[in-house]
Amino acid sequence: MKMKVILLLLTGCLFISGMHVFADDITMSSEQSDYYYLAGTDAQVPFTIDSSFTNTLIGTLQYSLTRKQDDGGFSISQTNTQSQSFPIAPGRSDHALTLTSESETNYDLSLLLIYEDKGKDFAVVLPPISVHFVSEQKDVKQVKETLRSTTSEATKTPSSLSGQDPFSQMEQEMEQMRQEQQQLMQNILSQSGFGYSTRQSSPQNSQQALQNNQMSSSSSALKQQMMQESQQTEDNKRKLADSLEKDPIVQKQASDLRNAGYNQTSGKIVPTGPDRGEVSVQFENEDGEKIAVTGKAENSKISSLTAEKSGEIPVPPELASNSTWNERKEQARNNSMVPSSGSVTRTPNETMVSQEYVHPDGRNATLTAWIVNNTVQKIELKQDEAFPLFWFIGIFLVIILVVLCAGVAWWYYSTRPEEVQSAPQEMVPERDYSEVVQEMINKAEKTYAGGDKKEGYIILGQAVRMFISHTHGHGEAITNDEIISGVVRYIPPIQQSILDLLNSCSQVEYAKGEPDDENFGRFVQEVRQMAGLS
Repeated sequence: MKMKVILLLLTGCLFISGMHVFADDITMSSEQSDYYYLAGTDAQVPFTIDSSFTNTLIGTLQYSLTRKQDDGGFSISQTNTQSQSFPIAPGRSDHALTLTSESETNYDLSLLLIYEDKGKDFAVVLPPISVHFVSEQKDVKQVKETLRSTTSEATKTPSSLSGQDPFSQMEQEMEQMRQEQQQLMQNILSQSGFGYSTRQSSPQNSQQALQNNQMSSSSSALKQQMMQESQQTEDNKRKLADSLEKDPIVQKQASDLRNAGYNQTSGKIVPTGPDRGEVSVQFENEDGEKIAVTGKAENSKISSLTAEKSGEIPVPPELASNSTWNERKEQARNNSMVPSSGSVTRTPNETMVSQEYVHPDGRNATLTAWIVNNTVQKIELKQDEAFPLFWFIGIFLVIILVVLCAGVAWWYYSTRPEEVQSAPQEMVPERDYSEVVQEMINKAEKTYAGGDKKEGYIILGQAVRMFISHTHGHGEAITNDEIISGVVRYIPPIQQSILDLLNSCSQVEYAKGEPDDENFGRFVQEVRQMAGLS
């Protein structure tokens, strides 16, 4: 009986614990823990949500972007936290948050998804994703490390969680200011045709939020400075937006593009100072053709606004109906010119339309028009002159002639036998060998008398060989052994005393005999007699 009770209890525990396993659940994941992007580009940071619920739930997605930097040893942590209502569809769905940075920066992106099930709040927490903006393509890499979320019952709502932050009040104030500015931009640009695209994860919001976020709790001075700068930035934006709301240049450009079938896809106004700023808007039609509109504002007014497009750009109505403009366009088409790019530049004084054309042979043409007070003042078509055919033929013939001449010259010089030029011989005045022999005998005596007896024998032998070479031969170099062994036979034959002298010189030179003063003196006398110098 006790065993049955125990088995029932164990079965009940397993059933209760298994209910959680088979219960509906929501998870988040990311394929990488680190993402690398080039600075200045839009970074799409992807993440995936898997829901086992059969119906769509409405939850709250909270995302925090944190940047940490060291400035002279003082660490500053900047964090921006935002939340939005988020529908959670059944099954698997892919999402992405868009970030951007103009310089090398490292961010941590944290995601928290809150949803309600059966009267309870659950929090799905994804570990932080590191986002790196780098300056060089070689630093862009992929780190395959899947991050998976953890789910727990939530005891606090996202707002209460943010209340723990000591700067939550400052964050709420700045968030309210950003929402007011976005709403103001939406109203301005929607009236002029420049609809301002807002997304909770837009790159502009992410970047601006980093400049208006929370600072370290130990730095109240930095907090106050950041609040002042943020307030000044928001004031500049609001003032510039109010001024541009009724700007005629903005309204005219937006109206022309709408009438041409283009819809605005993104846009922003960035203040660069009091009453100054930059405007950037993108338009696109149903065919996917895009137009980029950029401009500058000075003294709270548009100073210049330029629309640029590849191919043919839509022109203002007063120019589109102008017969001269249409005739020049037709002239360019008849000359096989194809539109390559175009621009419409508006200033308070005039509007200049420029359409570029290119010919298949590389020639270019520019069709330009100036409009003042909605009236076409001037139209001008400039194009490269056609290259004359006879000039082309003449240049071609000259090239052929040059190639032929070069070929003939190469053939001539490559087949002509090379002339061998003998090196010029230096004219050295001839000297009587007997004088040289006399000098060598004198030198041998001085050397021997100076104590270098071996060298004296060597020089005396050289004098004998020189005399024999010039008197019995042709002045060629010979050795003692050649003379002594009789390899070279001379007519008349060499005296035996001279042969004995050469043999003694060889023995002394190669350390086979010792110098003898008496013999050396006798040898010198015999050499002098042989040379006729005594």
